[in-house]
Amino acid sequence: MRSDNILKIWLLGAISTALVAIGYLGKQKWTTVPQYGTAESVRNEIEEAFLESWRDYEDYAWGYDVYGPLSHSHRNMPRSGDPLGWITIDALDTMLLMFNKTTSNRAEFLKGILEIQVWTANELNYNIDAEVNIFETTIRMLGGLLSAYHYTKQLKIGNPEIYLNKSIDLCDRLAIAFKDRESGIPFSSVNLQTGEAIRNHVNEGASSTAEFTTLQLEFKYLSYLTGNATYWNLAENVYPALYDTNDLLSRYRGLAPIYTQPDSGLFHGQNIRFGSRGDSFYEYLLKQYLQSHEKIYYDLYRESMEGMKKYLIAKSIPSGFTYIGERPYGLQGALDPKMDHLVCFMGGLLGMGATEGLSIKKARKQSFWDSTREEDWKLAQELTHTCYQMYRQIPSGLSPEIVVFNDGITKIPPHAWSSPSGDFFVKPADKHNLQRPETVESIMFLYHLTKDEKYRQWGYEILSSFKEHTSVVTPDSRNVFVSLGDCISLPTHKRDNMESFWLAETLKYLYLLFEDDLDLTSIVFNTEAHPFPVFDLERLDEMHLKTNWSPSVVRL
Repeated sequence: MRSDNILKIWLLGAISTALVAIGYLGKQKWTTVPQYGTAESVRNEIEEAFLESWRDYEDYAWGYDVYGPLSHSHRNMPRSGDPLGWITIDALDTMLLMFNKTTSNRAEFLKGILEIQVWTANELNYNIDAEVNIFETTIRMLGGLLSAYHYTKQLKIGNPEIYLNKSIDLCDRLAIAFKDRESGIPFSSVNLQTGEAIRNHVNEGASSTAEFTTLQLEFKYLSYLTGNATYWNLAENVYPALYDTNDLLSRYRGLAPIYTQPDSGLFHGQNIRFGSRGDSFYEYLLKQYLQSHEKIYYDLYRESMEGMKKYLIAKSIPSGFTYIGERPYGLQGALDPKMDHLVCFMGGLLGMGATEGLSIKKARKQSFWDSTREEDWKLAQELTHTCYQMYRQIPSGLSPEIVVFNDGITKIPPHAWSSPSGDFFVKPADKHNLQRPETVESIMFLYHLTKDEKYRQWGYEILSSFKEHTSVVTPDSRNVFVSLGDCISLPTHKRDNMESFWLAETLKYLYLLFEDDLDLTSIVFNTEAHPFPVFDLERLDEMHLKTNWSPSVVRL
């Protein structure tokens, strides 16, 4: 290619990126970008959005797990009809955080907190004759109960022991699924009353790799609170088969296929991705290190990140947005430029992995800082910027579930929507928005690690888009927030559903983005945004809680 043509292409890409940045391309032509006033004023906005959603749920679906705000329909998750606390328990620690910070809604938050506590004590019973997904129940319900215990005890609200006792009862029921498992890997579901473990109903019974490797923070925290090492050991015992049976470090470079056969521990299929069924495997490697400071987990995380850099990282055309692709046919297969919104947690994870929760200025002065962490830090910023563009370039200002990046090879299918800059497209089946938290999660982490105001600005733009394009005024004059069937077309297509993680994660991370005194070295968020305290190392030693396994080969 002639050099003048290369220059033209580069200039077009640069101009396109600049135009997108100021909002002049595409169907959404911003005359003004929403600007926030003060951190307190934005927290008030977020509190009001939370309370509008909560009041409506409380009036029309109190105690139920699933809620449709447009029809006021509701149901519980288990087929038995019993509640799991899917919304109430999932939302509780967000309410506690807002109660602790609010300047105007303290009484209303306290009322909600105490109502949930009474309901939990009197109505929530996990002796349920129905199968539940172990992963979802752990991250949402067990995680929510444990964080509620932590914060109600810290804030001296009511009786924290209610949540601890419920946590023990629930975890004892979940733990039965691990019984007599030679591989250490549980089936996907368990009947909470009978203890019957149930295989995955699809994929030839293979378990999702991310699911059984995303129980460890919760189980370990319960061991830390109770002194019962059983939970800790059960959760860790999934790793020996995963790493050694599959030669995960050498053969797979720390990148695990998304399905594993629970009997043998062998991977099922070759699909490697950081989206659904793969994501939180990597997340919990780092977060276990941040929780207990056991170096084995940082080393395993490190190996996976180096594998990711070699096999999954790519740049879009023409703007050079950094993204994480997929390898559906293994490491030697072609890179698919598809990226789930779920992958957008990686900016925050890489930022925390590089700094360990210290500000970037302080982290760079630590003895642990090196060129690898500097590389991770750069990548964290680039990925977060890419995920911001997945909002900024969409007509509604809200990201779809999946985008496909322009790699110069993949053809745009009929009826797909193309981004103004030409860097990605969205297939018709992927246009939905489920109120997901991953991008604002990474934005929150990078703000507190840098104090760069651009991250608050990005978060405020996303908040404003949620308020404008996911809210509905109901016939009884209530303002409710729902997920979207289509975030591309305007007006957006509303779904009759409010996800529990709208309250548990998305609004929480936005709220924390505008908090001024968040100490990221003292807390670890589980994958459902439930905060746990970092363990005291002397107490761990006194309780004899420690990791009792190591992979046969550690390459680092």
